Amino acid sequence: MEGFIKEYIEEFNKKPSEFKNTEPNEAEIKEYLRKRYMTLLDDENFKVKILQKFEKLEYKKSKIIDIANEEILYKGDVERFLETQIFIEAAKKINISELKDVALAHIQKTFSDDKKFKFIQNKLSKVLEKSLFVATIDGFSTNLLNINSGVMTANAGDSAQFLFIARAILAGFNASNVDVRSSRYDAIVDFENILLRIQIKGISSGDVISFKDRDRGGQGIDHTHERNKGKRITSKDCDIYVAVDKQVGICYIIPMSYADSLDDEKCTKVKLQCIQSYKENWEIIKEVARKKQNYTH
Repeated sequence: MEGFIKEYIEEFNKKPSEFKNTEPNEAEIKEYLRKRYMTLLDDENFKVKILQKFEKLEYKKSKIIDIANEEILYKGDVERFLETQIFIEAAKKINISELKDVALAHIQKTFSDDKKFKFIQNKLSKVLEKSLFVATIDGFSTNLLNINSGVMTANAGDSAQFLFIARAILAGFNASNVDVRSSRYDAIVDFENILLRIQIKGISSGDVISFKDRDRGGQGIDHTHERNKGKRITSKDCDIYVAVDKQVGICYIIPMSYADSLDDEKCTKVKLQCIQSYKENWEIIKEVARKKQNYTH
């Protein structure tokens, strides 16, 4: 394993997918590199060395692969390490209180009536300070233990479900998780004795969501076979689709009537900017429940 990786680390970091059917394969190589990375993280000298190398490369993202190849590490692990360390530095240097005051002054300028602004100023000041702190640490903490990507992907999906359920309960709704993984919906929300089926997807990067399941993949799985291809998500599967931003917990609460209105091509690439009306719009739950009640009666 060690000899193979030393010989092919450049090729692997350039295109890991080329190693799906090698011996060792992509998953095994990533796991080996992950364990190597975790061991090196215990050495403070290693951390300093990596940061100094990145500084000499003028903090260019495209050069991270060179550091990874030199240190025989997976480029994704090195990139996450560098991002984390620089965010930690930023969080230590930024004065949140001063930043909050700048933001408050900017918001105050948007009000023509100063008395109206002062009515919410105290509450706005407190929530701004909390929100700005989360921003300076790159959102909610993610994979601090550097769990392997396969396990982390599944865990991150679960975290999106629980984030939504927690947010729904906090908003005043009765919400419960659905434990059966083969179910086409992930949670149930009870509003005025009307049960709504909720499908939940986590988003962390990018600006696009899809109303279609991912194709099944992985070692030994034929992703081209019909039964392994992702199916379109429709109102037959759930009543509401929720996209949860795992970085900060924002929820896009989308009625399936919207998803059903899209054709097969458009439903796979819906930009977040096109669904801003559903961003943190918890009224959608009430609207869908009442429509469902009227339909059943």
